[in-house]
Amino acid sequence: MLCVAIEVPYLVALIFRTKGLCTSRHRPIFVSFAANAVRRKGCKMKIRIMYDNKPTYLEVPDEDCTVMIDMDYEDRLSCAEDNETVIRRSPQEIMDERFNKPDYNNWHKFDRHRGMPKKPFRKDDESEDATDHMDYLPDNTHEVARIKKEDYEYYCEIIRSILKPKHSEPFIAVYLDGMTMTEYAEREGVSKSAISHRLNTAKKNLKKVFPESSTFPSCHG
Repeated sequence: MLCVAIEVPYLVALIFRTKGLCTSRHRPIFVSFAANAVRRKGCKMKIRIMYDNKPTYLEVPDEDCTVMIDMDYEDRLSCAEDNETVIRRSPQEIMDERFNKPDYNNWHKFDRHRGMPKKPFRKDDESEDATDHMDYLPDNTHEVARIKKEDYEYYCEIIRSILKPKHSEPFIAVYLDGMTMTEYAEREGVSKSAISHRLNTAKKNLKKVFPESSTFPSCHG
């Protein structure tokens, strides 16, 4: 059986909780594909995930690759001026164009490690003063809030793609929204033990997809 290795940085965001690696615009195309890639058997394509030069391999069913190809085609078709020029691309071509470009990876690496310069910029022999470090701490409150909101919606999307509503909703309410089991049970008009049972079922099903606790897509570990 022939296995083709392709680089899929997006999957790292799902499996290893890497933040900022892919944009929210591209996430919906791959959420179902990535979740199914972990839990399905009978695969025919082997995917190589590269991040910080460390490879990890996943086997992905052909049908999931087909979904990705079709959604990419429809996405580009809707933006094209001439529909006849748009053709379906291979998974490798899609990933190369969206995430594997050198300029994207170089920018991401630079942005992750960007910090305060060791020496402030001054003219000639200007002495250091109290204002030297004021511009090094920009007000990024809105950006942080936006990223948190995107991450929250992203995690909810993953959880709902894996769990049934009766299990996903209490899981999100308790582990992402911070509600207690008692509060959620009262809101839904059921017993606390019923919610506890649903949460245990949710954890059990999620662990089938994310066996290691460190890869679990939740801010609660």
